[in-house]
Amino acid sequence: MDFYTESLLNIPEEISEVPFTKMEERIKEELKEDFMKLKERVGEKYFEKYFNSLIRINKHEKDLLIITSSESYRSIIMREFFNHIKEVFNVNNIIIAKQ
Repeated sequence: MDFYTESLLNIPEEISEVPFTKMEERIKEELKEDFMKLKERVGEKYFEKYFNSLIRINKHEKDLLIITSSESYRSIIMREFFNHIKEVFNVNNIIIAKQ
């Protein structure tokens, strides 16, 4: 067996896979109320697909940072939900990034 194959097979026990937790369950308390308002505004179907799958959402004063794992989701959120997000979270600036 060559070094490359051997290294692939010898994965340390410390490395493990952790299941993804929905944003709704892990969002910061200070953003939870607005996040639930967003859910009502965009509807269950779109909320589950585009917002519950977010990696992170942070707010600082009038700025909001949203991090998603998909470039296509980032584009759809920007195009379809930007104004809803701005109104619900009462922010002036929104940055939506893909990780």
